[in-house]
Amino acid sequence: MSSQYSAAFSRAMSPTLDALTQAVVNNTVFGVNDEAGRHNALIDELATVVIKKIAECRSVDQVIDCVFFDYRAALREFLLNLASWCDKRETVKASLERLESAVSAGNTPNRLKVKAPEFQLTKEFADAGSAEALRVSTTFSTARDAFQKAINDGAVQAKKDELAFWDDKCALNSCYEAAALIVKATYDDRKSSYKLPVFSTDNKGVRRIAEWVVSPQKKAECSALQTILPAIFSHIKQIVNMRHRALAIKIEKKRMTAATADVEMADATKPGPSIQSLIDKGLNARLKKLNLGSVGKKASFRNPSPIILDTNYYSNYPDFVWPEFVQGSSTSGQESWPFETQVVVDAFATQASNQGFQQGRQQEEREGESSRQEQRSKGKGKGKSLDARSTVASFTSVRPAFPNSIPDDILTMTKTDAVSFVHLHTPISFLLAGQYRSSVHCSPGVSVPVDVANDLSLGLNYMFFTLPSKSLIMQAWNDFQRRIRWRIYFLFKEGMNKPFDPDYGVSSKKKEKPPVLPQYMELGLSMGRRYVQRTIASIPEEALTEMRKHAFSPKRDKIRKFLIDNNYVITMTDKNLGLAVSERDWILRNELNLLEDERNYEELEFEVAQEVMKSKMIQMQTLARTVEDEHLFLFELGLSRFFLSNVPEDGSSFKYPQFHGIPKIHKKPTGFRPIIPCHSVVFNPAAKFVSKELKPIIKSTPSIIHGTKDLFTRLSQLRIDSKRQWYFVTGDVVAFYPNIPLDLCIEIVCSMYEEWLLNASEENTALAHINPNSLENNLVKLGIFKRAIEIGNTQLITQHGSRYFRQKNGLAMGVADSPDLANLFGAHFEIKSKILDHPNVAFYGRYIDDCFAIVYAESEALALNHIKETIMFDGCVIEWAVSSSGCQFLDAFIFKESGKLHWKPFVKTGNNRERIPWVSHHPLDVKRGVYIGELSRLAVLCSTKEIYIGAIRDLNALYLMRGYPENLVMSWCKKNIQERWEKRFALRVAEHDESILVLKTRFDQVWNWFSAAELGKTITEYWSAWYEHAEKDLYSADSSRPLIKPDPNYVHDLDDVRPELFTQILVDGETEFVPDLRKIGLLGSRWIVSRKRNTNLFDLANVWKKTVFRKLDEDIAEKGGVVPETQNVNETYHSALVEAAEQISIESDNEIILHRRSISQEREHPEFGRISKSYNR
Repeated sequence: MSSQYSAAFSRAMSPTLDALTQAVVNNTVFGVNDEAGRHNALIDELATVVIKKIAECRSVDQVIDCVFFDYRAALREFLLNLASWCDKRETVKASLERLESAVSAGNTPNRLKVKAPEFQLTKEFADAGSAEALRVSTTFSTARDAFQKAINDGAVQAKKDELAFWDDKCALNSCYEAAALIVKATYDDRKSSYKLPVFSTDNKGVRRIAEWVVSPQKKAECSALQTILPAIFSHIKQIVNMRHRALAIKIEKKRMTAATADVEMADATKPGPSIQSLIDKGLNARLKKLNLGSVGKKASFRNPSPIILDTNYYSNYPDFVWPEFVQGSSTSGQESWPFETQVVVDAFATQASNQGFQQGRQQEEREGESSRQEQRSKGKGKGKSLDARSTVASFTSVRPAFPNSIPDDILTMTKTDAVSFVHLHTPISFLLAGQYRSSVHCSPGVSVPVDVANDLSLGLNYMFFTLPSKSLIMQAWNDFQRRIRWRIYFLFKEGMNKPFDPDYGVSSKKKEKPPVLPQYMELGLSMGRRYVQRTIASIPEEALTEMRKHAFSPKRDKIRKFLIDNNYVITMTDKNLGLAVSERDWILRNELNLLEDERNYEELEFEVAQEVMKSKMIQMQTLARTVEDEHLFLFELGLSRFFLSNVPEDGSSFKYPQFHGIPKIHKKPTGFRPIIPCHSVVFNPAAKFVSKELKPIIKSTPSIIHGTKDLFTRLSQLRIDSKRQWYFVTGDVVAFYPNIPLDLCIEIVCSMYEEWLLNASEENTALAHINPNSLENNLVKLGIFKRAIEIGNTQLITQHGSRYFRQKNGLAMGVADSPDLANLFGAHFEIKSKILDHPNVAFYGRYIDDCFAIVYAESEALALNHIKETIMFDGCVIEWAVSSSGCQFLDAFIFKESGKLHWKPFVKTGNNRERIPWVSHHPLDVKRGVYIGELSRLAVLCSTKEIYIGAIRDLNALYLMRGYPENLVMSWCKKNIQERWEKRFALRVAEHDESILVLKTRFDQVWNWFSAAELGKTITEYWSAWYEHAEKDLYSADSSRPLIKPDPNYVHDLDDVRPELFTQILVDGETEFVPDLRKIGLLGSRWIVSRKRNTNLFDLANVWKKTVFRKLDEDIAEKGGVVPETQNVNETYHSALVEAAEQISIESDNEIILHRRSISQEREHPEFGRISKSYNR
C-alpha cells in the first residue's frame, strides 16, 4: 500500500474526526435506505447544524469559525473582504445620510463651500446703496448660490453612485458566485484525499480493499456549504450593520454627553473653594478612614488619574476622592501610597488619535485586570485594609471638546451621571481654563442659547488660531530693509534736525524701489539677512506642527448661523460693559429714532450732501495751499500733505461717516449713544490738527482732569482741613456734546487759542519767516487754526444706509477734536466762575462731562448750593448730587473714613469684565503685559496698601475665572505687585522714535526663536567694524565677514549727502570721504519687533453684523418694499474673511511691541480711562 493511500486511510479511520460519526448518525436517524436520500438528508442536517451555530455568532471571526474546517482557510480572505465591503458600504451610507441632511438644512459642509471670485469695485460705488450697486452684489450671490447648489447636488449624486457601487459588490448573486467557485475549487483540489476504502472478502475469508470511494460526509459538506453561503453572507452583513448602528449610537451619546458637560462646565467651576482643595479635602478624609495620614502641603497631586466608581458615589462632586493607590507597600515596613503618574493634558495639549487612545485603553484594561487578579491572590487573608487599597482601572484624561476621549463606560450611565463622570475625569487645568464661561448681555426680546453664550463670553478680544509660518520672519525682514534704506537715504540727504511730526505723517500708496546703498552698507544688511536665514532654519518643524487650536475655540459657523437665522447682531455696549446681542430691526429702529429727531438732525438729498462734501474738499485744498505758501515750518512738518490725505483722487468719491448707535444696557429702558466715526472723512485732518494744537492748553488748565492717574495724583497731594466738615459733590452734564452751542464754543476756543498762541510768540526779526514761534508765523498759524476748526466741526453729514443726515446742533461723537472743544468750553465757564479760588472748595475737577468737588460746608444742602450756583455752562444742564460719605467718580469710589480721604476701584453694575481669556491665542508675553498693566491701574485706584492688596486679590480671582493657571498668576503677582505700587504715580519718560528701529509683523509663535536685538547687533557691529578698519586702511576678503575696500566702479544712490555727515577713511594710503552711519544715530538705535494682532472675535462680529444687514438688503431686493436702512457691506472682502478668518491678519492700530515700556494705562485699557470717555460719551 502506498504511503498516500495509507495516509488517506488513517485520516478516514481517525476517531477524532466527527464527519464519519455524523454520517453513521444520519443513517440511523433518518432510516433512509437509498443512497440519494441519505445524501440529501445528510446535507440538510449539516446545513441545519451550521446555521444554528451561525445564528449565535457575534463577530465575523466567529462566523468564519463555523465554516467546515477544510474550507475555512480558503474562504477566510473572501469573507473578511466581504465584511470590509459591507463596512465601507455602511460608512458610505451614513456619509450620504449626513450629507443629504446637511444640504437639505442649508448647512453646506466646509469642504464643499464655494465663494464668488474677488472682483474689484470702487468703494464709493459699492457703498452707494443704489439699485445698480445692489444688483452687482445680487448677481454674484445668485451665481454663487447656483454654483453651490450644483456642487451640492453633484456631491450627493457622487455619494449615491458610490453607495450603488458597494451595493453591487455586496450583492448576494455576485458574492455567491465567487464563493461557490472557491468552495468547488477547494473540493476538487482535496477530493483525492476524501476517499474511503471499500472492503470485500474473498473466498478464503480474507478482507481486501476492493475500491476507494469519496466520503459521503465530504460530499455532503461541500453541498451543504454551497447551500448555506447566502446565510453566511447575510449574517456577516447583519453583524457589520449592527456594529455601525451601535457605533453611531455610542458616538451620538458621547457627543451629547460632551456637549452637555461642556455647557455645564461653567457651573461646575464657579467661584468658591478651588477644585484642587476639594480633591485634597476628600482625599484627606479617605486617607483618615484608612489610617494612612493626610496629604501634606508639599504633596503634589495636581492631576491624579481618575478611576471607575459606582455612579451613585461620584455624583456628589465635593465628596469625590481620586484614590489611585498603587499596589504594594514599601520595603521599610511603612506603607506608601503614591499616585499613578499622569501627564497633565491642558488647554494647549494636542489630542491623541482615536486608534492610539483605544489601543492604550485596551492595554491599560488588560494590565489592570492582570494586576487585580494578582492583588486578589496576594490579598487573601490580609484583612480589609489591603483590599481597600487594591488598584482599579484608570482612564486617559477626558476632554469634553473631544468626545472620542470619553470611555464607553458612560454608555450604561444616566445622562446626569455621564456628565458628572466627564467633569470628574477632566484634567483640572482643562476645567480651570473653561471658567471664563458666563452669560452675555442681551437687548430686549433677545434670547441666546447657553452654548452660544459660552462661546461669546470669551469676549471680543479673543484671538483666533493662525497657523504658524516661518515666512513671516523673512517678510518682516524684507519690509524692514526696504524702510531702513529709505531712512538712511533721507537722513543723509536732509540731516537729523529736519522738523518732522509723526502725527502728520502720511504713508505713501506707491511702493517705489528702495535706494541702493554703498557696498559696505549693503554688506551689513547681508549680515542681517544671514542671521534671519539661520534663525528660520533653526526653527524645528515639529515644534510648529504641534501648535494647534485651543480646545475652547468658539464654534464660528454655529454662532454665525444662529445670528443670521435670528437676525441678531453683536455690538459693543456703552461704558464698555461687555458685548451685547441685539435684534437687527431693534438696532435699526433705535438708530433711526435718533436721526429722525428734527431737533438734532435734518435729512438731505444725496446731491445736497455731495455739494457739502465737495465744498469741504475745496476748503481743505485751500487750507493746504495756505500752509504751503505762508508757513514754512508747518509745511516742513508735512501739514499740507496731511490736510489732503483724505481727499478722493477723482474729487467726487467721498467717504461719509457711517452712523451707528451703541446700546446703553445700564439704562432702563435701554438707551442708545449715537456715534459718527469721521476717521476717513475728507475734513477729519482739519479736526486732528485742531485737537493737536489744543492739547497744550488743555494740559495747562487746572480744572480739567486728564484721567484716573492725574486725578488721584492730585488727590494724594491734597490736604483737607480736618477741623471743618466736608462733602463730596458730583455733577453730570446731560447730553453734553449735542447741547453745546457750536458757534459759541468755536468762538470761545478760538479766543483761548489766540491768547495762548500770542503769549508764546516771539518778536519779529529779519528772519521771522524761519522762526516757527515768531509773531508773523503765529498769526498765519492762527488763521489756519480758525479755518480748520470751522471746516472740521460744522456742516457735519452722516450716512445711514442710503439716507443722508446733517447734524444741526452741538458737537458730534466721533470727530477728532470734539473732546478737546468740550473740555475747553467747560473750562471757559470754570475759569470765569473762579471755582478754584473759592474758599469753600477744597478740590474741583472735571473729566469732560463729569464734575467732582470736595466742598467745605455745614450741611449737604449748602455744599450742593456752593457748586450748583457757581458752575453753570451756557446751553447745558448739569445734574448735581451730594454725599457726606462717598461717591463714584470715573473708575473709583471716593469715600471718607475716619475723617480722611480714601478711594478704591469701582466696577459698574453689569460689567462683564471681559479680560483676554487664557484660551485666547495671544502670546504669553502679551497676556503678562496686560496683567501687569492691570496692577498699575489698580495701584493708582487705591489710596492705601491694604485696599490695593484687596483689589489685587479680586484681580487674581478674575484672572482665574478667565481660565489662567493659578501658579502663573501668582508668579506674575509676586514679581510685580510691590514695584507697581511704588511707581503708581511715577511719570513716564516719552520714548523717541529716532532711537528705535522696528520690524513690523503680526503675532506668531515663530517669533519666540527670533531676537531683534541680535539682528541689530549683527548689522551694527559689522558697520562699526568696517569704519574702524577703513580708518586704518585695514581691509579683508574673509567670506564670513568681508571688510572690503570701497569699489570706485560701484554705483549707489547716496549721491546727495550733507557735508557734515561724511567721514574720512584710507584706501591704499589715499584719503577718501564716505557717508558715516555713526553720525545719523543708527548704530545706537534699539531694535524691536512690533506685532499686530491676528483675527479676533471683534472682527468676525463686525462681519456677521454686516452679513445680517446684507441679508435684509437681499430680502428687500427679491420681495420688494422700501429701501432698507442698513450698513453697507463689502461683499468680496468680508466673504473671504469669514471663509479664512484664522489665516488673515487684520490691520490694527493696536500694536504690541516687544520689550517696550508700557504705555499709559488709559490708552492701554480703554475701559478705564481717557479713551473710554472721549469716544463713548
